[in-house]
Amino acid sequence: MLYQRPPDAIADLVNLKPDPLMLFGPDRDFIIIADRPMYPSVEELKEEKVKLAGRQINPRNFTPYGSRGFFSPRMRKVSTGTDTFFEGLPEGAMFRYFTWSADGSRIAFCEVTDEGLQLWTAERDTLQCARVGGNDINNSLGGVPYDFIGNDRFLIKRRIAGVEKPVDSETVTGPKVQESSGKEGANRTYTNLLQSDYDIRLFRYYANSQLYLHRLDTGNESPWAEPGIIAGLGDSPNGKWFVITYVVEPFSFNVPYDKFADKVLLRDREGNEVRELAQRPIVEHLPPAFGSVITQPRRFSWRSDHPAQLYWTEALDGGDPRVEAPYREQFYYLDAPFTGEPQKSIRLPMRFGALRWGRGDLAIAVDWEWSSRRQVTRRWYPDDPEREPEVLFDHNWEDNYNDPGNVVSTSLPTDHSVLLTRDEGETLILIGNGHRPEGPQPFVDAFNLQTHERTRLWESSPPYFERPLFFLDEDPDYFLLAREQANERPNFFLRHIITGEEIRITDFPHPYPQLRDSQYQLVSYQRADGVHLSGELHTPEGFNPKTDDPLPILMWAYPQEYKDADKAGQVLTSSHQFRRISPLSPLPFLAAGYAVFDDFAMPIVGEGDEEPNETFIEQVRMNAQAAVRKLVQMGVADPNRIYVGGHSYGAFMTAHLLAHTNLFAGGIARSGAFNRTLTPFGFQAEERTFWQVPDTYVRLSPFVHADKINSPLLLIHGEEDSNSGTYPVQSKRMFTALDNLGKTARLCLLPYEDHGYAAEESILHMLWEMYRWMEMYRKEGKTVKKRKAISVD
Repeated sequence: MLYQRPPDAIADLVNLKPDPLMLFGPDRDFIIIADRPMYPSVEELKEEKVKLAGRQINPRNFTPYGSRGFFSPRMRKVSTGTDTFFEGLPEGAMFRYFTWSADGSRIAFCEVTDEGLQLWTAERDTLQCARVGGNDINNSLGGVPYDFIGNDRFLIKRRIAGVEKPVDSETVTGPKVQESSGKEGANRTYTNLLQSDYDIRLFRYYANSQLYLHRLDTGNESPWAEPGIIAGLGDSPNGKWFVITYVVEPFSFNVPYDKFADKVLLRDREGNEVRELAQRPIVEHLPPAFGSVITQPRRFSWRSDHPAQLYWTEALDGGDPRVEAPYREQFYYLDAPFTGEPQKSIRLPMRFGALRWGRGDLAIAVDWEWSSRRQVTRRWYPDDPEREPEVLFDHNWEDNYNDPGNVVSTSLPTDHSVLLTRDEGETLILIGNGHRPEGPQPFVDAFNLQTHERTRLWESSPPYFERPLFFLDEDPDYFLLAREQANERPNFFLRHIITGEEIRITDFPHPYPQLRDSQYQLVSYQRADGVHLSGELHTPEGFNPKTDDPLPILMWAYPQEYKDADKAGQVLTSSHQFRRISPLSPLPFLAAGYAVFDDFAMPIVGEGDEEPNETFIEQVRMNAQAAVRKLVQMGVADPNRIYVGGHSYGAFMTAHLLAHTNLFAGGIARSGAFNRTLTPFGFQAEERTFWQVPDTYVRLSPFVHADKINSPLLLIHGEEDSNSGTYPVQSKRMFTALDNLGKTARLCLLPYEDHGYAAEESILHMLWEMYRWMEMYRKEGKTVKKRKAISVD
C-alpha cells in the first residue's frame, strides 16, 4: 500500500517549525541558539544501521542511529536582543553537542559528517570557528564524545587507527550455546542484543576508542590513557584526577552493554593509572524486585566543593530490598593522592537516589523505597561523617499536592555544581510544581536550614502559567522563566528574584493560529468507588454543548499505578497552560471537528498489600465508564461515536477496554503489548514475575480476551520497535487472533519505524489511518462483526 495523507486540516499540523535549541552560557548575557530540523523522510530512516548490545549504530560515522542535530547556530546577546551567526562553518551542515567552557569564553560542538563527528570550537567574542583534529570521533555509544579540560584543552574520544572491520564468515563452526548460572534474577525483554560471535567482534570494532588530549595553543594531539570501550569519564574539580569506566569482556547475550562487566579506574592528569576502584561483573542476576542493585561499589561522584574527594556507595542489604536491614547504603570516600584505605561516610536507611554538594557542613542526599513510595531528603555534613543526617523532607512521591520541590544548584568555574544558598549559606532555594486541586502554580521558595521555615519568593499566578527553569550561574539572582497562557505559547524571560525586573528572551508566535480559539476545559468527575478523576477536554472553536449536536470524540489515556486512592485523583494540569499539538498526540483531530478528551485519568490503585494489577481490568473499566458518562451528560460526546486510543501501555489499555466494555465505537492501539507471557519478568510497575503470579499475567493479556472484542480495533506498530516488551510480534499476533476470530481489525506496520514514529510519511499515514478508522465506524447503524480484518504493510 502507498503512503496516504490525512485531510489538509490535519496534515497542516505536522510539519510546524519546532522550537530551537537554547543554551545559556555562564554569563547570562549570551545564549547559543540553533534550529531543529523538521521530520526526516522514510528514505533517511532507511539509512544503514547495526543493532548491537542494545544500541543502534550508524556504521558510516560511528554515531547513534537517528540522531540528527541542529543547524544555523548563532549567538544571542540578551541585553541587545541581537543574533550573530557562527563564522566559517560548512553550508548546510548539521551540528550536535554544543558545550560551553567553564568560564564561558569558548564554545565547542560537533559537525555530523559522512565519515564521523568533527569537533569545532569558537571563541565567544568572535564566533570564528576552527576545526579541532579530524572527523574520526567515535560516538557509537552516545553521550558527548569530548570533555573540556579547563578552557583550552579537550579530551576527545577518537577511533582506534588501523582496526579493520570484521568480516562475517559464512562457515558454521558449531552451535550457539548458552548456559544458566543457577542464580536468581529478572531481566526485562531487551532488544537489539548481541546474537553471535560475529556480533561480539562487531561490537568491539564500533565501541572501542582511544582518548586523545588536544591542546588549542599548539594544535597537538596525543593519546591519553589506554584504549577500550569507554562508558564514563569524570574529572575532579581541580582538574588533576579522572575517574574512567571501561566495559570489559566477556560480553553478554542477555542484557544491553550498560549492564556488561566493567572496571572503574582512577587516573592522573597525564592519563596514568593511579588506582583500580572497582571490578564489576555482568548485571544479569539482580534480585527480582524494584530497587535491587549490585553489591559492588557504584555511583562514583566527585565532591563538587572540594578539590579532589571521591565518593561512592555500596549496598548493605546484599542489593536486595526484600531483605530486612536497618541501613541499605554505606557511602565511602577517598582523598588525593588516593593511596589510603576508603573512609566511611554516612549510611542511608533506604536506596540511594541523588546527591547534591554544598560545602563542608552542607550536602543533600535523597533516598527512596519503592514499596512505600517514600522519598526522604536529608542534610548531611561531609566534613563530619559521624554526625547523624538531618531529615529535611519526608515525602510520598505519589502525593503531588505536598511535594516540597527540588533544591536548586548552580555551576562553579570548575564546571561542577553546588547548592544555591542565600543568607550566608543558611537558606536553600527550592523550585516546585505547586500542584493543588485548582491546578498547579509553580513556585520558588527559600528554605531556612535552621528553622525549616519556608518563605515564598515567587509564584505563578493566573491568567499565566509560569515555570521557573533554572537560576543563572553568573548572577544567581536571575532565573529563566517560561510564561504561557491557554492561547499563547511559552516564551522565555529572565526575572530577578528580588526586584522583579524582567528581560524578554524570545517572542515566538502562535504555532497553529487556525486552532488558537479551540476550547479547553479541565473536567472533574468520580468513578463508581469514589476515586476522583479528571481529564483535559478540547472542543473546536465555537462549540456549545447547550445548542450544538454532540461531537464524535477521541479519548486518549495512559494507565498509572498508585498505592493510595486519594493521591490517584490529584490534579496535575492547569487550565492556563498552552496545549502543544504534537502530531503523535490525539489533538490534531480537533482540526477535523472532533472533540478530544486527552490524558483522561486512568489510575490503577492497589492500597496496602494489594497489588494494583490484581484489579487492573476492573479499574480501567470503572475509569472509562465514569469518563464516558460525564462526557455524555455534558452534551459533548455523541454516544455512538466515542473512540478510545493510546500508545504503548495506552494501547494495552485500549485492547482491554474493547474487550471488557461496550462503550466505544472503535479503538486505536499504537505500539502496544498484548500478551504478558512474552514479558515474563515484569512490565511497567509490575515487579512480580510470571512464575510468581501466572494467573495475573494470563488474565492481564488482552490476547487472551480477543474473543470478547466486538468493536473495531486499529493496530499500528513500528516494524523496528526496540522498546522493551513491545516487539512488533505483539501486534502481529493480536491481529492474527482477531482475524481468525472474525473480528473487525486492521494492522498497519510502519517500515523502519521504532517505538515512536519519526518519518514525515509515517506520521501522516498514521493520522490518515486513525482518521479513516473513526470515520468508517460508529455504533449506530453499523454491523461490524462480519467485516473482514485487513493487514496493511
